[in-house]
Amino acid sequence: MVEKKDKKLQKPPRKWDFSVGLTKMTSEEADALLARFFERFEKKFGDVPEAEIERGAKKIQNYLNGKIGWAELFNFTPEMLFQMAEFGFTQFQAGRYSDAERVFKVLTVLDWNNAYYHSVMGSILQRQKRYGEAIAEYSQAIDLDPNDIASLTNRGEIFLHHGLMEDAESDLMKAAKLDPEENDRFAGRARILIEQLSHQKGTSGKKDS
Repeated sequence: MVEKKDKKLQKPPRKWDFSVGLTKMTSEEADALLARFFERFEKKFGDVPEAEIERGAKKIQNYLNGKIGWAELFNFTPEMLFQMAEFGFTQFQAGRYSDAERVFKVLTVLDWNNAYYHSVMGSILQRQKRYGEAIAEYSQAIDLDPNDIASLTNRGEIFLHHGLMEDAESDLMKAAKLDPEENDRFAGRARILIEQLSHQKGTSGKKDS
């Protein structure tokens, strides 16, 4: 009777309880496996000059320390990145936002510290009405470049359209001030939005009174 009760208490196996192909081994077996790995490694890379190995090891260490990005780690040249960005921006201008997003998503990974890539990625997401993601990209761009007029204006516009007046005003005013000669088109857009914001504030004040 007790055995039957125990069987009832046993939980059925879950769908994700599956083998991942790992087998137990002794420390001696592990040492032998590691030795075979290094033997194969030396055979494959034995002809590589020591200076080249050291250079590669230093590059990996610099990546781990955050000093370089994926692009430098995998030898993507600035010209290659520029061509990718140019292609992605062409897709964006043509309204092919999914294609443009794929390109700039790769670029932001390859060179995370490039404010321009995050700014364009924000614009791509904004056009798709994915406002939360767009704000995150614009914010990253602004963190990297506090004087990024395009990102300040676009983020401010999203804030404005969602009723976040103080945040909108802060971004838009800063964008406008960064263009004292009034030459930048994004700053011009910011000034128009500031007028719209002032009008909304005035309308709100009349309703309250």
